[in-house]
Amino acid sequence: MVIINNDSNKIFMKFLLDTARITARKITPDQYILLGLLYHKEYDVIKKLFGKTKALELRDSLVGTKYILSNDKTLFKETIISNANVGKMLGIRSDKINFWQFYNAYPIRHGNRVLRAANSDSQLAMKHEKKYISKVKTKTDHERAVKAIEAFVAKQRISGKLQYLPAMETVLNNALWEQWEGFIETIGEEGADWNSTNI
Repeated sequence: MVIINNDSNKIFMKFLLDTARITARKITPDQYILLGLLYHKEYDVIKKLFGKTKALELRDSLVGTKYILSNDKTLFKETIISNANVGKMLGIRSDKINFWQFYNAYPIRHGNRVLRAANSDSQLAMKHEKKYISKVKTKTDHERAVKAIEAFVAKQRISGKLQYLPAMETVLNNALWEQWEGFIETIGEEGADWNSTNI
Protein backbone atom coordinates (compact mmCIF):
# COMPACT_ATOMS: atom_id res chain seq x y z
CA MET A 1 0.00 0.00 0.00
CA VAL A 2 1.31 3.43 -0.92
CA ILE A 3 -0.17 6.68 0.37
CA ILE A 4 1.44 9.88 -0.83
CA ASN A 5 0.66 13.39 0.35
CA ASN A 6 3.04 15.78 -1.36
CA ASP A 7 2.87 19.48 -0.60
CA SER A 8 5.60 22.00 -1.34
CA ASN A 9 7.44 21.68 1.99
CA LYS A 10 7.15 18.08 3.10
CA ILE A 11 6.49 14.59 1.86
CA PHE A 12 4.24 12.21 3.76
CA MET A 13 4.40 8.66 2.54
CA LYS A 14 3.22 5.43 4.01
CA PHE A 15 4.62 2.27 2.49
CA LEU A 16 3.59 -1.12 3.78
CA LEU A 17 6.69 -3.25 3.12
CA ASP A 18 6.37 -7.01 3.04
CA THR A 19 9.93 -8.08 3.75
CA ALA A 20 9.28 -11.65 2.65
CA ARG A 21 7.98 -10.35 -0.68
CA ILE A 22 10.95 -8.01 -1.11
CA THR A 23 13.42 -10.77 -0.23
CA ALA A 24 11.75 -13.27 -2.58
CA ARG A 25 12.01 -10.76 -5.44
CA LYS A 26 15.65 -10.01 -4.59
CA ILE A 27 15.22 -6.25 -4.44
CA THR A 28 16.07 -3.72 -1.75
CA PRO A 29 13.50 -1.63 0.16
CA ASP A 30 14.78 1.45 -1.72
CA GLN A 31 14.21 -0.30 -5.06
CA TYR A 32 10.72 -1.30 -3.92
CA ILE A 33 9.88 2.29 -2.96
CA LEU A 34 11.32 3.63 -6.22
CA LEU A 35 9.25 1.16 -8.26
CA GLY A 36 6.13 2.15 -6.33
CA LEU A 37 6.75 5.82 -7.01
CA LEU A 38 7.56 5.16 -10.68
CA TYR A 39 4.34 3.17 -10.98
CA HIS A 40 2.38 6.19 -9.73
CA LYS A 41 4.54 8.64 -11.73
CA GLU A 42 5.51 10.58 -8.61
CA TYR A 43 8.70 12.08 -10.08
CA ASP A 44 8.80 15.08 -7.75
CA VAL A 45 8.57 12.81 -4.72
CA ILE A 46 11.38 10.62 -6.13
CA LYS A 47 13.56 13.69 -6.59
CA LYS A 48 12.89 14.92 -3.02
CA LEU A 49 13.30 11.50 -1.45
CA PHE A 50 16.31 10.11 -3.30
CA GLY A 51 17.83 13.00 -5.23
CA LYS A 52 18.67 12.71 -8.92
CA THR A 53 21.90 10.71 -8.57
CA LYS A 54 20.55 8.09 -6.14
CA ALA A 55 17.30 7.74 -8.11
CA LEU A 56 19.25 7.08 -11.32
CA GLU A 57 21.49 4.55 -9.54
CA LEU A 58 18.45 2.72 -8.17
CA ARG A 59 16.68 2.75 -11.52
CA ASP A 60 19.81 1.54 -13.34
CA SER A 61 20.24 -1.28 -10.81
CA LEU A 62 16.80 -2.54 -11.89
CA VAL A 63 17.49 -2.39 -15.65
CA GLY A 64 17.38 -5.90 -17.05
CA THR A 65 14.94 -7.11 -14.41
CA LYS A 66 11.29 -7.87 -15.06
CA TYR A 67 10.37 -4.49 -13.56
CA ILE A 68 12.21 -1.99 -15.78
CA LEU A 69 11.80 -2.43 -19.53
CA SER A 70 13.89 0.54 -20.68
CA ASN A 71 17.70 0.70 -20.64
CA ASP A 72 20.08 2.81 -18.57
CA LYS A 73 20.41 5.38 -21.39
CA THR A 74 16.71 6.32 -21.10
CA LEU A 75 15.89 9.68 -19.52
CA PHE A 76 14.59 9.12 -15.99
CA LYS A 77 11.07 10.46 -16.62
CA GLU A 78 10.83 8.27 -19.73
CA THR A 79 11.61 5.10 -17.79
CA ILE A 80 9.36 2.30 -18.98
CA ILE A 81 8.22 -0.06 -16.26
CA SER A 82 6.29 -3.30 -16.55
CA ASN A 83 2.96 -2.21 -15.09
CA ALA A 84 1.85 -5.83 -14.72
CA ASN A 85 4.96 -6.93 -12.79
CA VAL A 86 5.31 -3.78 -10.67
CA GLY A 87 1.56 -3.71 -9.98
CA LYS A 88 1.66 -7.36 -8.91
CA MET A 89 4.67 -6.67 -6.66
CA LEU A 90 2.81 -3.74 -5.05
CA GLY A 91 -0.36 -5.81 -4.67
CA ILE A 92 -2.29 -3.68 -7.17
CA ARG A 93 -4.59 -5.71 -9.37
CA SER A 94 -4.96 -3.09 -12.08
CA ASP A 95 -3.88 -5.55 -14.78
CA LYS A 96 -7.33 -7.18 -14.44
CA ILE A 97 -9.29 -3.96 -13.98
CA ASN A 98 -9.70 -1.55 -16.87
CA PHE A 99 -10.26 1.76 -15.09
CA TRP A 100 -10.88 3.55 -18.40
CA GLN A 101 -13.93 1.38 -19.03
CA PHE A 102 -15.38 2.80 -15.82
CA TYR A 103 -14.11 6.35 -16.40
CA ASN A 104 -15.34 6.65 -19.98
CA ALA A 105 -18.86 5.59 -18.96
CA TYR A 106 -19.17 8.94 -17.17
CA PRO A 107 -19.68 12.21 -19.07
CA ILE A 108 -16.75 14.62 -19.28
CA ARG A 109 -18.97 17.63 -18.76
CA HIS A 110 -22.54 18.78 -18.60
CA GLY A 111 -23.12 22.35 -19.68
CA ASN A 112 -20.38 24.43 -18.07
CA ARG A 113 -19.65 21.88 -15.32
CA VAL A 114 -16.59 19.69 -15.79
CA LEU A 115 -17.34 16.27 -14.26
CA ARG A 116 -14.08 14.45 -14.99
CA ALA A 117 -10.80 14.82 -16.87
CA ALA A 118 -10.98 14.61 -20.65
CA ASN A 119 -7.38 13.50 -21.12
CA SER A 120 -6.29 10.14 -19.71
CA ASP A 121 -2.71 11.43 -19.31
CA SER A 122 -3.71 14.34 -17.09
CA GLN A 123 -2.74 14.46 -13.42
CA LEU A 124 -6.41 14.46 -12.44
CA ALA A 125 -7.17 11.31 -14.45
CA MET A 126 -4.18 9.53 -12.93
CA LYS A 127 -5.28 10.63 -9.45
CA HIS A 128 -8.76 9.26 -10.17
CA GLU A 129 -7.31 5.97 -11.43
CA LYS A 130 -5.31 5.55 -8.20
CA LYS A 131 -8.43 6.15 -6.08
CA TYR A 132 -10.49 3.71 -8.13
CA ILE A 133 -7.88 0.96 -8.06
CA SER A 134 -7.50 1.39 -4.30
CA LYS A 135 -11.25 0.84 -3.78
CA VAL A 136 -12.08 -1.75 -6.43
CA LYS A 137 -9.97 -4.86 -5.87
CA THR A 138 -11.59 -7.60 -7.96
CA LYS A 139 -12.73 -7.91 -11.55
CA THR A 140 -16.25 -8.76 -10.33
CA ASP A 141 -16.41 -5.53 -8.29
CA HIS A 142 -15.13 -3.63 -11.33
CA GLU A 143 -17.78 -5.11 -13.62
CA ARG A 144 -20.52 -4.21 -11.10
CA ALA A 145 -19.12 -0.67 -10.80
CA VAL A 146 -19.15 -0.22 -14.59
CA LYS A 147 -22.72 -1.51 -14.87
CA ALA A 148 -23.83 0.68 -11.95
CA ILE A 149 -22.31 3.88 -13.34
CA GLU A 150 -23.73 3.18 -16.82
CA ALA A 151 -27.19 2.51 -15.31
CA PHE A 152 -27.11 5.65 -13.16
CA VAL A 153 -26.02 7.90 -16.05
CA ALA A 154 -28.75 6.33 -18.24
CA LYS A 155 -31.35 6.95 -15.52
CA GLN A 156 -30.29 10.59 -15.17
CA ARG A 157 -30.34 11.02 -18.95
CA ILE A 158 -33.83 9.48 -19.27
CA SER A 159 -35.22 11.66 -16.47
CA GLY A 160 -33.50 14.80 -17.81
CA LYS A 161 -31.39 15.26 -14.68
CA LEU A 162 -27.84 15.11 -16.04
CA GLN A 163 -27.17 18.50 -14.43
CA TYR A 164 -27.34 16.74 -11.04
CA LEU A 165 -24.52 14.30 -11.76
CA PRO A 166 -21.82 14.60 -9.08
CA ALA A 167 -18.23 15.29 -10.08
CA MET A 168 -16.03 12.20 -10.50
CA GLU A 169 -14.04 13.20 -7.42
CA THR A 170 -17.22 12.85 -5.34
CA VAL A 171 -18.10 9.56 -7.04
CA LEU A 172 -14.69 8.09 -6.20
CA ASN A 173 -14.37 9.50 -2.67
CA ASN A 174 -17.74 8.05 -1.69
CA ALA A 175 -17.73 4.90 -3.88
CA LEU A 176 -21.14 6.02 -5.16
CA TRP A 177 -21.34 3.14 -7.65
CA GLU A 178 -22.17 0.92 -4.66
CA GLN A 179 -25.32 3.00 -4.06
CA TRP A 180 -26.16 2.99 -7.77
CA GLU A 181 -26.19 -0.82 -8.12
CA GLY A 182 -29.95 -0.75 -7.57
CA PHE A 183 -30.36 0.97 -10.94
CA ILE A 184 -28.68 -1.85 -12.89
CA GLU A 185 -31.80 -3.97 -13.42
CA THR A 186 -34.44 -1.27 -13.07
CA ILE A 187 -33.40 0.81 -16.09
CA GLY A 188 -33.90 -2.02 -18.58
CA GLU A 189 -37.15 -3.22 -16.98
CA GLU A 190 -38.62 0.28 -16.76
CA GLY A 191 -37.94 0.90 -20.43
CA ALA A 192 -39.41 -2.48 -21.42
CA ASP A 193 -42.63 -1.89 -19.42
CA TRP A 194 -43.11 1.58 -20.86
CA ASN A 195 -42.52 0.47 -24.45
CA SER A 196 -44.86 -2.54 -24.20
CA THR A 197 -47.80 -0.66 -22.65
CA ASN A 198 -50.63 0.38 -24.98
CA ILE A 199 -52.09 3.78 -24.25
